[in-house]
Amino acid sequence: MPYQHKVALFPILLGTVLALGGLHMIAPDHWVPLTVVSNRLNYRKGKTLSYAALLGMLHAVTSEAIAGVALLIGVLLVREYITYMEIASILLLIAVGIYFIVNGYVEEEPESGYAVASIKSILAISAFPDFALIPIMLAGSSLSAINIIWILVAFILISTVSLAIMVYASTRGLSKALEKLPPRYIDYIMAGILFLTAGIIAFTSL
Repeated sequence: MPYQHKVALFPILLGTVLALGGLHMIAPDHWVPLTVVSNRLNYRKGKTLSYAALLGMLHAVTSEAIAGVALLIGVLLVREYITYMEIASILLLIAVGIYFIVNGYVEEEPESGYAVASIKSILAISAFPDFALIPIMLAGSSLSAINIIWILVAFILISTVSLAIMVYASTRGLSKALEKLPPRYIDYIMAGILFLTAGIIAFTSL
């Protein structure tokens, strides 16, 4: 892989995880469940924000764990053909982008079920992992360990902070408009980001 491409790859992937991590938490299906639980159990604002930070962190860590396993399997499978990892990552970026579009198209609005769902099942929605990180990790397989660590830390921080901000805004009554935002719109935007990332990686590798 050309040195210039490796230098460009790190900011590309870092920017992608920051965009995805931040946008994902704007979707109501990540922060509305926690506000429902908070209202149901009369949590103090401090406790609600603590749960938001914890769930955002769990979301990021579980996403990274799944992506890490996928990366390990990919490396073990290709071994001496490690250069094919980038091709696989580009194809997976496109595939996951298509998945987001399809999922957004068929996704039903979840809010109606929150009132009767259990606390654990509601909170699990907020912490559900993000599979978009898998192709990003594969794309970064040629990066140094320190660059990969920076990407992982950035994803944890942006997910934690973004969910906490959204929940804080909801406790202040500042997120009424976003509460009505269909999650599929976020899925479409995330798909666009994945397609753009795939295109940039492919272009810079020429």
